[in-house]
This record gives sequence, C-alpha cells and structure tokens, in this order.
Amino acid sequence: MNIKQLSIVILISFIVGTIGTIFFTRWALPKISTATGFTWLNSLVTNSPIVINRHEEVQLNEGVNVIDLIKQSGNITVGIYTAGAAPQFLGNGIMMTGDGLIFTASSVTQKQTQFNVVINDGHTFPASVKDQDVKNGLVVLAIESSGLPTAQLDPAAKLETGQRVIFIGRSNIKFEHEALSALITQSLANQLANPQISTDATVNSDYFGGPIVNLTGHVVGLVIDNTHNIIAEDLQTALSKYLTK
Repeated sequence: MNIKQLSIVILISFIVGTIGTIFFTRWALPKISTATGFTWLNSLVTNSPIVINRHEEVQLNEGVNVIDLIKQSGNITVGIYTAGAAPQFLGNGIMMTGDGLIFTASSVTQKQTQFNVVINDGHTFPASVKDQDVKNGLVVLAIESSGLPTAQLDPAAKLETGQRVIFIGRSNIKFEHEALSALITQSLANQLANPQISTDATVNSDYFGGPIVNLTGHVVGLVIDNTHNIIAEDLQTALSKYLTK
C-alpha cells in the first residue's frame, strides 16, 4: 500500500468514525441507557449542541448602517421655506458646493424667487433663484456662506434595476430627517425613450427636492415630484454646466 492509498484509508476511517460517534452518542446511547442495568450510561449522554466550525461568512443584510447613512445624507439636505415673518415649509434641497449652491426642484420653488434656507445645524439663510432647467424640473438656489458640507455624486446612469436607494426628506425640529428605502424598478437603460428612473417608492411633498442616495452615501438623484422621482440628467453634469456659465 502506497502513501496515497494509506491517506485515503485514514480519511475514510476518520469520516466513518465521526459519523458513528455522533450516531452512537446522540441516538443509540440514550435508548440503551434506559434499559434495565444500563442506567449508568446516562452519565455519558450529552445534550450539548453539535458545533460545526466553518470558515465562511454569510452576509444577511447589505452591509450598511442605514442610520449612519441617513445622518450623513441629512447633513447635505436643506429645508426650503417661504421668505417672510411666518415661513412655511416648501420642500428640500441638496447642498452642492461649500459656498452655498443648492439644487432643488421646481415643485418646491414653484413661481417664487426668494426663500429662507435652513441648513442641518439650524442656521437660516436668505436664498434666491440663480438658474433653472425647465426640461428636468431642476432649480438652482444660492445662499451666502462658506465651509458647508457638500454632496458626493454618482451618475444616475450607473443605477441598476433591483439596486437599493434611500430617499431623504424633511427634517424635524431636532434635524432628524425622514427617510424612505426603495428599489430601482427601471433604470435609464430600460427607458431610452423617456429617460427617467423609476423606483417602488411612493413619495409625498416632504421629499420633494431632497436627495436620493445609494448605499455608499453618494447622491444619485433628486426628487422632482411624486411621478418622476429621480432626475434623469446626471447631477454632476448639471453642476458643471452651471459653474461654467
């Protein structure tokens, strides 16, 4: 018998012995120990669980701390209010540059041009409309500030059907934002004739103008309204167009 044959015999013996031991201690021994004269075998019976060690990790979730993701995204989400003594909430916006450039939706601003913007630390700034894209429903606002947190962007074209995204909405008095988890139901690749991205989310006006982020925390879109909830144009492209004017 050579070494290979000996190794196979040892392996088979080990497997058979292991199976035999488990069978004997778990099933045969408890039955035998109940017979007259064999009760002393009870001391050998074990009820401890069988533990099988496997060097394998099973990811049961998507590996993301959603609470931290919402807090992070809330830092670049602003509240937009009417200007005046009794401001009323209109919608949200996304902080695009550190000096106060904000993207929002035409469903938020409607026909108004002057606003109050509340950032996530509670400070309020007057804001005005600087530009708008009627086709996509995108509106550009500006406040005067510096050192503000800004959105990190990923192109909407990279979104795939079945991918999870998070909608960030209105904040409360503690600046904790509403949030909504959704799945992409149709990507840009599936809607070439009408380039809008669809999700399974049902959003209300508390989310208008707010960001949609992927699970890395990058902004992939902006809520336009409750029908077309993600702007089709890449936000980075829209930002570059405005900054080069």
